[in-house]
This record gives sequence, C-alpha cells and structure tokens, in this order.
Amino acid sequence: MENKKKRLLFFDYLKGLFVIWMVPTHTLDGLIFPAVKMTSLYKSVAFFNGLVAPAFLVSSGFLAVYTYNDGKFWRRLRRGIELMAFGYATQLPTKSLLLLLLFTLLFVTSSLGIHLHLPLLPSDSPPEWFVRGLYVFRRVEILISIGSGVLVITTILRLVSSPRARFAVFLPLALAFWLMTPWVWRWGKGLPLFIAPYFTREGSLFPVFPYWGYMFFGSALGSAYAFNRRMMFLLMLLPVFAVALTVFVPYPPSEGAFYNILVRVGTLMLILFVLIAAEGFGVHSEFLAMLGRNSLMSYAFHNAIVYGSPFTRPLTHFYGHRGWFDSLTVGVLILAVTTVFVYTWEMLRNRYGAKLSRNVWKFFAYVFALNPW
Repeated sequence: MENKKKRLLFFDYLKGLFVIWMVPTHTLDGLIFPAVKMTSLYKSVAFFNGLVAPAFLVSSGFLAVYTYNDGKFWRRLRRGIELMAFGYATQLPTKSLLLLLLFTLLFVTSSLGIHLHLPLLPSDSPPEWFVRGLYVFRRVEILISIGSGVLVITTILRLVSSPRARFAVFLPLALAFWLMTPWVWRWGKGLPLFIAPYFTREGSLFPVFPYWGYMFFGSALGSAYAFNRRMMFLLMLLPVFAVALTVFVPYPPSEGAFYNILVRVGTLMLILFVLIAAEGFGVHSEFLAMLGRNSLMSYAFHNAIVYGSPFTRPLTHFYGHRGWFDSLTVGVLILAVTTVFVYTWEMLRNRYGAKLSRNVWKFFAYVFALNPW
C-alpha cells in the first residue's frame, strides 16, 4: 500500500489566512465606489490583495512536488484539465449551450466578413452583451493559471525524478518566467484572441508570465524540501532581502516588474516563516486548515457571489456601489457564508468521496446543455 505523506499544515494555514483576507477585500473591490480605488489607503489594501494569487500558486507548486508519485501522473493531468475547465465554466458568456454555439458561430463568421441569417435569431451578428462576455470568457483567471501550471509541473516531475535535478529545473524556470514577463507581455499582444491572454496582461487576470513563475518557485521549494531543508530555508530567505530593500528603494507598481515580484514573494516567505515556527511550537488551528484545504473552492464560491457567473449576477446589480463600511460589512457576511459552504462541502466530500464532485459537475452540465435560453 502507498505510504501517505504527512500533510504540511503551514501551507494550509497560509492559504487559510489569505482566504480570510481575500473574501472581504474582493467584496470591497466589487462594491466600492470607483473613485475610492485611486486613494492611498485602497492601494495599500490592493497590494496585500495582490498576494492572494501568489500564495495559492506557490502552495500549489510546492504541494505538487511534495505529494507526487508516478502512480498519480494521469490523475494529476486530469486534475489540471478539470481546474482549467472549472475556471472557464465560471466565465461562460451565457448559461445556455444552444446560445453559446449559435452566437459563437455568428461571431466567427462575422469576423470573417460572412453574414449568416439564422431563423432562430433576430440578427445576423451576435448581440453586444455576448461579445463582451466572450472577451471575459477568454481571460486566464487563477483556476486556469493553476490548472495549466499543474499540467506542466506534472510533466516535468514525470520526466525528472531526482529532487536535486528537479530543483535545478524549477528554480531557473521561475527566474526566467519572472525576468521575461515585461517582454512577453508586449509580445503577447499580437497573438490570437484566445491565446493572447496566456501571455499578456491586457484582457487577462493571471497570465502564465509571471504567475507560472510563482508555481515553479513553489516547486523549487518542494524539491529542496525533499533533499536539503536548509537549502529550502535559504531559498525562502533570499526574496526577503527584497522586502528589506524597499526601505531604501521603492518597488515599481507593475506586477510584472522583477523587483515587485520579489517583494511579493519575500512578503509571503516572511508569513510562511512565522507559520512554520508556529506549527513547530505546537500551534494548531483546524479552522484555518479547513479553509486552506478548500481554498480554491472558497475562491470559486465567493467569486460567483461578488463578481457574478453564468448563473448569478454580481453584487453591484443588487446593491450598486457602496462606501468602505458597507462594502466590508457585506464582505464579512460573505466570508461567513463561504465558511459554512466549504465546511459543508468538506463534510459531504468526506462522506461521499469523489462521487459528490462528479455529481455536482453533472448537474450544472445538464442545466447548461438543456437550458434553451
């Protein structure tokens, strides 16, 4: 029987902390008056909000290495594809498969200068709301970025078996993806509509440059953890110097700048050092661990409430824009609802296993396929 590795709680705690931060601040971002976003206070909040995705990505990269064995290869590839499919599903421009196919056909043909007239539709071009939704659908958001990264990391782990060799692969990859980001962002603008979001910040949320770099850095940490933990702690310490350097040299605001990336990673490593020390002293929080274990589900659930999905409207549809106090109050309430949801989800999943997830997928797939409009 395969030996199950001990779960590393400090990564669950890291993700759990950022779930607690993420839900209220995403609600703030979704509800706050647009003019407030130009204030210094909001920009400070936005910096820490910008640590959420890197925290999830570094954790995913580390745990991908830590828990991997060749028996999990195909299961991991399937997991990566499922995450990408889930990410794209949350951004579908319509909740009807029929409309998606018809309007996509009209979009493609009209782009080619061909005008079709379909009896089911009143116009020979897709409606404006669908075109806007299609541009949202093509975005690379965090689930898509993690899912595609899982495919790459899993393939590397299959091809490279030695922890030292893995470290020698993943660390240069992380640095390359970070250093090349500004150039790739400019180059990526000229790529086709549904490929460009992977390589440019315009029209995308988490392009693979630099965000795969965070996953590769996590995988480098995981590789070092396997053969020399002192090496892992040394690697964690290096970006911390970038945080100290900000006292003398301000970092650029662009999240694609190498110095900015190092400051983000260094901040995460400082938090991780504290969590590792706390676990070493016997500190335990099942609440944080539960949120951490279900961080991606927490992300998808609250995101559908705050920003909307094919089946839900965004909060601004119901409440409009609000001030600081109202937005954060609603955010705390959504955090409470999210916590209840993930607790219930974990309890049911422990009882029914993978069957639960498959049945939920099937339910929404049937709704999407059978819904005419």
